[in-house]
Amino acid sequence: MVNTVVVRAGRILTFLGVLHITLLGAQNIGHLGAWFSGDLWGLPREEFVEPRGAGGAFWISIGSFAVPLLLLGLLVSHFGRRGVRVPPSVGWGLAVWGAVGAAVIEPTPMLLILLPAVLLIRQRERTADGRPSAR
Repeated sequence: MVNTVVVRAGRILTFLGVLHITLLGAQNIGHLGAWFSGDLWGLPREEFVEPRGAGGAFWISIGSFAVPLLLLGLLVSHFGRRGVRVPPSVGWGLAVWGAVGAAVIEPTPMLLILLPAVLLIRQRERTADGRPSAR
């Protein structure tokens, strides 16, 4: 039986991942040539401490958590469509990550991660007929 709460959480995660990679990828498309020409190979340690230029653009776009977030969203949606309950620890992990990120940098859309996090934390077990079970 489909777990619509889990599917909804997965879709939100997928949307946030796609939005992040699309917006920041488009914003940094000018660095694409540098990324694929080897300019980022052998960067000095300072570039990892304070990234800028093509390196900084890489880490805020395709090197960011956007792709793993997108994949996690697809996986969570897949589980939800099959009625599989995602462990609440996934929701708690997302909640902590979103809260810490929001505390470190403002304004940030990282607070949006709290929505799917809460859905995953509060999801209910389902009975064979698809209704939430009593807890």
